[in-house]
Amino acid sequence: MFKTKEKKYYANHFEGDMEIVSLTGSINTMNHEFYSHLHMAVGDEKGNVVGGHLNRAVVSATVEMFVDVIDGVVDRKLDEELDLHLFQFE
Repeated sequence: MFKTKEKKYYANHFEGDMEIVSLTGSINTMNHEFYSHLHMAVGDEKGNVVGGHLNRAVVSATVEMFVDVIDGVVDRKLDEELDLHLFQFE
């Protein structure tokens, strides 16, 4: 979770058996090096859902995912006012 007033990310940690119900984001570059920015929602056996930025995950069985590739280059550049790395289309 990025708190804009503080310009700081906060992380959560979840453990246990969960199913991915949504995985979205981008795989591109920052400073011309690999960079990913992913959001994930997962549900437990009771249907409770939690989500946020995906920094790391361990998959026990399978992940079904589709990746769309677009033409061109998408890099990220630091927006100093927001202190966030935003898309820069080339």
